[in-house]
Amino acid sequence: MGNGSGRYEVKRCPRCDSELYADMDVCYGCLYDFSRGAAREVPLPSVMERSLALRHADEVGVVVRGSALEVWTPVGDGGAVVGGRASCDVILRAPPVSDRHLRLVPTSDGMEVSDLGSSVRATYRSRPIDRRVVVPYGDAIDVCGCQLTMTGPRPTSPSGT
Repeated sequence: MGNGSGRYEVKRCPRCDSELYADMDVCYGCLYDFSRGAAREVPLPSVMERSLALRHADEVGVVVRGSALEVWTPVGDGGAVVGGRASCDVILRAPPVSDRHLRLVPTSDGMEVSDLGSSVRATYRSRPIDRRVVVPYGDAIDVCGCQLTMTGPRPTSPSGT
């Protein structure tokens, strides 16, 4: 769906404001279904589904949410490797997940996410993570259909407000 200039047409999801290719029928950020419209959309996660992230909101770690599970795991100062290999700190069992997919390292501003040469890039706000990006605590990334929500203390303003 290019326009001849090498750029692709995009649209915004009306529910989560993710930027998507114009020909996509489903938003992978929130599962909004464009073909059904707002009347029959898939609901956002309920308060109960988000409660795990809320319970660990001040602890440095990650909530891993897949189609059949939701689990929180801490991430220490040395970071954690996410991938399909049994030696990883966070193991994701999905066919497109690389053996060593990405690395998470806590910072004062959020979780630094680094790609480790994966074949299918993780995305943050619908954009591929090619190198390193700091994902603020409370925000999430998508790794091959699994949502990883970063948990940790919110930064305090220097003025104390």
